[in-house]
Amino acid sequence: MSPLVLLSLLIAGVLGFVAHAALGRYLWQLPVYLIAAMIGVFAGEVAAVLAGGGLLRYGSMPVGNALIGGLGAILLAWLITFRVIARAEPVNE
Repeated sequence: MSPLVLLSLLIAGVLGFVAHAALGRYLWQLPVYLIAAMIGVFAGEVAAVLAGGGLLRYGSMPVGNALIGGLGAILLAWLITFRVIARAEPVNE
């Protein structure tokens, strides 16, 4: 496996686990954050390649764009899971 793919998976894994530690309340959210981070990291890399640039390059990998994409995808996943949890929990009045 390419070192850049391994670095991308490492960044996505760290982002996913940190997001679950900070935002997650249930175990089912862990794979949601991990998958969202992977999709976001790779989408950030693709966007950097298509734009012809990249922020904070490490070799040929745009780490800055990967982090921005991963954080954006995690934020989107958090918004989706937060709405699911808010709808599922009963309100005590």
